[in-house]
Amino acid sequence: MNPPVPPDTRPSTSTTTSAPPRPWRLSVVVPACNAVDTLPATLATLVRLPGGAPDEIIVVENGSDDGTWELLEKIQKEWQEEPRLIALRSEKGIGSAYRAGVGVSSGDRVLLTADDLPFGASDVEAVLACRSMPRFAIGSKAHVRSRVRRTRLRRIATRVFRIARHLLIGLDVGDTQGTFVIEGSLARRLVAETTIPGFGMTTELVALATRHGDDPVELPVALQQRPGASRIRWVPDSTAMMLDLLRLRRRLGRRGRDRTTVLPPRL
Repeated sequence: MNPPVPPDTRPSTSTTTSAPPRPWRLSVVVPACNAVDTLPATLATLVRLPGGAPDEIIVVENGSDDGTWELLEKIQKEWQEEPRLIALRSEKGIGSAYRAGVGVSSGDRVLLTADDLPFGASDVEAVLACRSMPRFAIGSKAHVRSRVRRTRLRRIATRVFRIARHLLIGLDVGDTQGTFVIEGSLARRLVAETTIPGFGMTTELVALATRHGDDPVELPVALQQRPGASRIRWVPDSTAMMLDLLRLRRRLGRRGRDRTTVLPPRL
C-alpha cells in the first residue's frame, strides 16, 4: 500500500483542465543530444507552458554529432520570445547536462525535462493542480493515473530496474527516469552533489533527495511518445544504468524504504 498522503499536496483538479497562473519563477533545463529534429518544436512548446511562459529556458548541448549545437546557436541568435534562452555545452550525458544547466538556473522552481518533451506539458499541469507545491515532484510513468503506452520489453525493463533499485539502494520510487519539478534552491544543492554523467544521474538525484529528507512526490503524466519511439539503446544504456546502481550502492549504501509519496488515483 502507498503511504498516507498529506492533504495539502493532493491535486485539486484533473491534469486535463486548464492550469491556473503560475505564482513562481520557472527555469527549464533541457539536455539536448542529437536533437536537430526535436529542438525547434520543443522550444515552441516550452514558451506556451500551462500557467505562462517560463522565466528562462536553458538548453545544454551534450555530445551531439548531428549539428545540434550549430542549430542552437542559430536559434539563440534569432530568439525574440519572452523567456530568456540560454545556450550551454557540457560533457556527454544527461547527468552532465543537468549539472551544467541547473548550476546557472535562477528560478524558484526548476523543471528538468528532455529535448523531446516526453510528457508534453502534462507534468507541469500536474504540479499546478496540487493544492500546495511539493518541493520535489516527479512526472512519473509509474503513477496509476498516468496515460502511458509502452512495449512489453519496456515494461519488463522498468520492473527489473525497480526491483534492482529496491535491493541495491533501498529506493522504492516508481519512476526515477521521469521529469522533475524541484524547488530551485533544493535543485541547485542536490544536483551539485551528483556525480553520474549519464541516465543514472536521475536515480542518484532521487536517492539523494530521500536521504536528505526531501521526499519526492510522484504525479501523473501523459506520455506523448509512440510505443517503441524511445531513443534509449537497450543493451549499452541498460548496462550503464545497472553499473550506475552498483556505484550508488557503494557510495550511498542501502537503507530502509524511502518515503516517496505517490498521489492516489481517486481523491
